[in-house]
Amino acid sequence: MPIQNYFILYKNIFLCIYIYLLIEGVLASLLCQDGKFRKLGEYLLFCFLLFLTILVVFRDGIGADYFTYVMHFQNTSDITELTTSDFLLLEPGYVILSAILRYLHAPFEILSFLLLIIIILNFKKVFPYFSSNLSLSFFLYVALFFLSFNFNVIRHGVMAAFVWNACHYWLESKKVSAIFLLVLGALFHILSLTFLLIIPICCSSKRYPIYIYILVLIFSFFIAKYPDVILQIFDRLLIPLVGTDNRLAFYLSGGHEGELNEVTFSIGLFFNIFICFISLFSFTDRKRFFLSNMLFVGIVSFLVFNSFGALSQRLASVCYISNIFLVPALMSKARISKWRFCFFLFAVLYGILMFWRELTKETGYYIPYQFIF
Repeated sequence: MPIQNYFILYKNIFLCIYIYLLIEGVLASLLCQDGKFRKLGEYLLFCFLLFLTILVVFRDGIGADYFTYVMHFQNTSDITELTTSDFLLLEPGYVILSAILRYLHAPFEILSFLLLIIIILNFKKVFPYFSSNLSLSFFLYVALFFLSFNFNVIRHGVMAAFVWNACHYWLESKKVSAIFLLVLGALFHILSLTFLLIIPICCSSKRYPIYIYILVLIFSFFIAKYPDVILQIFDRLLIPLVGTDNRLAFYLSGGHEGELNEVTFSIGLFFNIFICFISLFSFTDRKRFFLSNMLFVGIVSFLVFNSFGALSQRLASVCYISNIFLVPALMSKARISKWRFCFFLFAVLYGILMFWRELTKETGYYIPYQFIF
């Protein structure tokens, strides 16, 4: 057999890992919808989480930034020998955690495990608070965010978990705890601090006429067409305050590519707009209206900063987590069981589509999956 065929076979075998992941997630979520099979569904969900943990901890070369993170970890001094040079490229929380593990002579896999535990502990409070259907919300989180947050933008994924736990505390009027969590999030990704402004805005209970929301989206699109305007505002207002040696300036200058992107649209954007507008005018309770506002802010952020690629994705993706709670909430509004099931299938199919789209991205380096052993 030619060597190319062996590689294709090898690639397809390890692609099956992701297919199994999807099948187990869909099956667990489906069984949890029926009271008769809920216990079995919950058992499968536990196995699902265990399998996710194995994929995160024991991966080798998976994710666009994997080798960069490994390099940073190996180059970090141990906690007794840290210098200012260790903090030049990454946020202090990530560096200090790496330095402690370096002192203990722990491998990079332990760091991956601890970061995943941080995410799980934060979302352990967030999911029951915001979701009306835990199994579906969990599946949607895995389908929409797991690959990116745990294999690529790892520090950003940790920050997103802190931000959403802060949202939960803010809505419970525990603002000191919320601010503390946002600061902890900033120790892993500085953009966490932008949610000190975003969360209070989203907590507003004022619902505007639909044309206001539409005008804001149209205006955001036209701003995105002229990124020089944003750069001028940044130069005049923020540069004197934050300087140029930071991640925000890095993103506004084009990120890793060093150049601005063309304004683009995707099926995900239209899905988010669809869910946002239905939610804004379907829910009156404070919690779900907050979720609708977060999603709207995410859409606006994506449009306004679309030309700046990384900044647009970083801000919007955190806000887009609203979807994993809004979709089950919308499903629960269907009074007829067959319509709820149809909505469930629609949500699952969308999750599979977005998972597959991320998985097959050329810049993701997810395929073939490889273990360290």
